[in-house]
Amino acid sequence: MTKAVPARTTRVITVGGVLKREEMDLVINPLDFKALQAADYAKRYNGGKLVAVSMGPDFKVKPLISELYAHPIEGVDEGIILSDRRMAGADTWATAYTLALGIKKVLDLNRGAVEELRSMVESGEGPERVLERAKELYERNLIPNLLYTDKPGAPLGVLQRYARGQATRDEVIEALDRVRVELERFLIVAGLKTSDGETGSTGPQTAEALSDLMGRQIPDITHVTWFEVDAESGTLIAERKLGSYVQRVRSPLPCLITISPEYRPDVPRVSRRKRSRSFSYRNKSPEVVVWSADAIGADPSQIGLAGSPTIVGPGIDIGGIPVQKFLGVTKVFSERVERLEFNGKTYGPFERFQKVEGLPEELVRELEARGLVKVYDLKDLIAEVFGGVLAAAKH
Repeated sequence: MTKAVPARTTRVITVGGVLKREEMDLVINPLDFKALQAADYAKRYNGGKLVAVSMGPDFKVKPLISELYAHPIEGVDEGIILSDRRMAGADTWATAYTLALGIKKVLDLNRGAVEELRSMVESGEGPERVLERAKELYERNLIPNLLYTDKPGAPLGVLQRYARGQATRDEVIEALDRVRVELERFLIVAGLKTSDGETGSTGPQTAEALSDLMGRQIPDITHVTWFEVDAESGTLIAERKLGSYVQRVRSPLPCLITISPEYRPDVPRVSRRKRSRSFSYRNKSPEVVVWSADAIGADPSQIGLAGSPTIVGPGIDIGGIPVQKFLGVTKVFSERVERLEFNGKTYGPFERFQKVEGLPEELVRELEARGLVKVYDLKDLIAEVFGGVLAAAKH
């Protein structure tokens, strides 16, 4: 899990206590890079794939997630952004619920691919048809090299050997079951806290929310400075530092850990390479995917402001000039407007409800005629302050 946070704490924009991320310069939360480093180590030790899940305005977060594909070491394999106006204004609990739904969908997609292939084999589908479907799923990054691979020089996957008559039906079922078991032994890695909140509670709350969604306990370990995770045995051993005390704990998988800034990664043993390659996936999926509230099956009453039991007081932008908008007088943008050219000059971009100022009158009239500029009214004020609640109510 990773989060986009304001690049400068002196330029934080809020309306009614709700952080307006779409109007700020954002960066990846600094402590999340430690989490990425830890997740990268777990992948190189066990195989699997590293999926970055984030939440926020997709047009702001997507460029940041894209950068993670090359940072650090091997980087992420897939990037997913949970983005929906109804998710805006979420406190830590509503955020945790939303993230848990995103994580569950990732798991469901991969489990579904393995279950589909197992069902095909059990029902007597011809090996060639099974192989054809396996190739499709492999290209979508949904099954590991153990089952199918197009890596040059790599051993054939069991389904490829099955199609050639070199593997039995029982061997295929056994391999599919092995992958299915290890999909249940996943690891969620999060930063210790974020620079824009510093509660340190979203990680553990995500484990709680996912436990409710999956009907099984997902343990969590915070302040982790070192760990070793073994998907084969289904266990994780971690050290965590609490003040002057260091604890060593053992947890079954699946598990969620939050990574301390003092985390120190190990180097995977050479003996793990064969295993890691077998359970790794085809390639990186560089196209960052955006999922809405409907796509993850979110209950509108549990996300955004509507699902937030914590109410934050109004924030103060200590780095910017105060902006006043008067109902029935001030002209604002009715929607987000990208950069535009006018009389040889470039203007924008502009956010929805941003005050119109400093623009040529002729340009303002043109934007009004196109419906992109309007006079600020009561509906706009309500939508700006309580947009997440209103959107949830409509659904």
